[in-house]
Amino acid sequence: MARIHVVVALIVGAVSGGLIAGMSLNDTIDAFNNGLGGGAKVALSYATLGAFAVAIGKSGLANLLADKILAKVGQSKSSSTAVKSVRYIIIAILAAIALSSQNILPIHIAFIPLVVPPLLYVMAKLKMDRRMVACALTFGLITPYMFIPVGFGGIYLNEILMAKISANGGDIEGLSVMKAMALPALGMLCGHHCLGRHCGGCIG
Repeated sequence: MARIHVVVALIVGAVSGGLIAGMSLNDTIDAFNNGLGGGAKVALSYATLGAFAVAIGKSGLANLLADKILAKVGQSKSSSTAVKSVRYIIIAILAAIALSSQNILPIHIAFIPLVVPPLLYVMAKLKMDRRMVACALTFGLITPYMFIPVGFGGIYLNEILMAKISANGGDIEGLSVMKAMALPALGMLCGHHCLGRHCGGCIG
């Protein structure tokens, strides 16, 4: 009724219940964390960071970015080279945001409905190939967390992948997860490069 985010409500309710029961704040938080079984911790991380991403969206940064690009497009209508450079700048920005959303500012896919919709009009004006945009986003979203054990990569590689291998009797002693995942990550890089070149020829 108060339009409170569901994850915030769950956390506030859990902490309130522990405090009312006479537990200390530290004990309440420990009980809450230890009570999250299976993939609940991962789900809670995603949901909490999703709420954070919504807060970023409220700031209007995405709309500001779109306005700046539209101004650039308006200045460069007469030059096909300038228009093409704006296209690739958009691709580079989206890829950089996707890459950072896994490790630097781990909000995962929550940035897409915040950043991409304001840019759709810009993409239409530039006659951009949507496949190239999708390719850049997919590469940026998947490759960092399947290769770099930081942020969501730490959750996936250490708490899911390595933990499941160990739980099923696999020996992970001395195993370098980055070395093991280098080949799949290289495959993503090659696939992104090849598809990006193919779609790049379709732009306009």
